[in-house]
Amino acid sequence: MLRLRRHRILRAGIVAHGSNLWISELLSIAVVAVLLGTLGGTGAVILRNRAVIRNRRREIAVLRAEKISAGYLLRELREKDRIARILYSFTRGRVDQQVVATVAGHVYRSANRYGYDPLLLLAVIHVESVFEPRALGRFRSGKLSGALGLMQLKYETAREVARDLGMELRSEDDLFRPEINLVLGAAYLTRVIALFKSFKLGLLAYNQGPGTILESLTKNKPLSIRYYEKVLRSYYRLEKIAEEEAEVNRGPGPSSRRRKTPRTDSEIDAE
Repeated sequence: MLRLRRHRILRAGIVAHGSNLWISELLSIAVVAVLLGTLGGTGAVILRNRAVIRNRRREIAVLRAEKISAGYLLRELREKDRIARILYSFTRGRVDQQVVATVAGHVYRSANRYGYDPLLLLAVIHVESVFEPRALGRFRSGKLSGALGLMQLKYETAREVARDLGMELRSEDDLFRPEINLVLGAAYLTRVIALFKSFKLGLLAYNQGPGTILESLTKNKPLSIRYYEKVLRSYYRLEKIAEEEAEVNRGPGPSSRRRKTPRTDSEIDAE
């Protein structure tokens, strides 16, 4: 009986001890589960926050790009408007406003593409065609010269330049389109200036032809610079109007320091 009682007591103790072990383990598992759940939730929050941050950064980058693009667009519109106002003042309203706006827009693009002062292109156009998109060139005798459009390009020359630029020129009528004529004219002017390494000689070659200028230089013949002087006169008139426009836009304040004398040929060549 005594042994049996001791056995029962020992068994009960083991069971009780085992129950204690099981409860402790259960509590430990529960604590671990809570910790894992907390860590998992924290990790999910971190990942979600990172995704939100990435999205915000992308949105900020887009907004910055849009701001930069809007800034460029605003500057472009202001410059086109400036060119149009100068041209309108220069022609004293004799040229249709739609033509003024069209010429100003294409002069801006061509000047930007080839690195010209837009006033210089306006001066060349003024001397060549007086801003008439459908102008037909004539010799002094009155006979048609074959020069067409705003910058008075001959079709053969225009086709050669268009081919180099990868542009399609289907007929002479294309040269009456300002967006084609101005691009080809500015490209051809750039070519002859580069050929002679001189703004003055390049401008004369644009008007008289490179062959004529090369022959005059080779044979030491005097060059006719009448065309060059006419372009410069138009340019200085345009420049004066531009200065007056800038003065008006600046409003009252200290007077600006203006150039008192025209630039010399060497200074223009240096440009």
